[in-house]
Amino acid sequence: MKHTNPQWDGKQFNTITEALTELHAMMTVKKAWRTWPDEFSTAYRFHATSDKLLRTKANADTAKHALWHDAYMSTVMNTSFDALFWIRSFQYIADAFGVPMTWIAALRLTAQPNLVVGDKWGLKPLPAFINSEGYCYDSLWASHLDGVKHGLITNDEFPFQRDPESVAISEAALALATTHASNMDMSVDDFLAQVSDDSLDMTLPTRGDDE
Repeated sequence: MKHTNPQWDGKQFNTITEALTELHAMMTVKKAWRTWPDEFSTAYRFHATSDKLLRTKANADTAKHALWHDAYMSTVMNTSFDALFWIRSFQYIADAFGVPMTWIAALRLTAQPNLVVGDKWGLKPLPAFINSEGYCYDSLWASHLDGVKHGLITNDEFPFQRDPESVAISEAALALATTHASNMDMSVDDFLAQVSDDSLDMTLPTRGDDE
C-alpha cells in the first residue's frame, strides 16, 4: 500500500536524503501541522501534573513512611512517556503529510507546550543524518526501507553505512524471529506480521500501591 497525499502529487525520489530534504522544506512552510490535537495536550498535562504530585509527596513523606518511595524511584529515570509521546507525534504528523512515520522520526522535532499561545511542535534545521563516527542514524535506514516499500524511493541502493550496534540489534531480532517462525511453521514475514497485530492487545495499567 502506497502512502498518498495531494501535497506530493505522486512524486517519487531517487534517494531518501532527497525526499527528507523536500519534506523538511514543506514542513517549514506549512504551519497547520504544528498545533497539538487536544488529546496530546491532555496526555502531556496529565503526565506532568501526575509527575509533580508524586515527586512532591515522595519528597515530603519519605522521611515518615515509604508509601510513595518505590513509585517515585521507578519514574525518576523512566522516559517511557517521552517515547510514547513521540511515536504518537510521528504517527500524527506522518498522516498529515502522507509519508511513512520513519520519515518524520528522521527529522528533529521539539515539543513546545504553552498554555498561552497553544501547544505546538517545532522543527529544527535539517539534520546531517550521519554521526561523528561516520555511520548513518538508523532513522535514515528505516526511512529508506519504508520509502522503497511504499514506492516513494525509486533507487533501492542505500549509500550509507549503518552503526554496527544497530546492525547487531537487527540481526539478533531477525535470528529470534526466524527461530519462532520456524517453530510455528511460518515464514518470517508472516510471523512478523502476526506479532505486529495489536488487535489482541489487552494490556491494562497496573496499580502503584501495596497491591
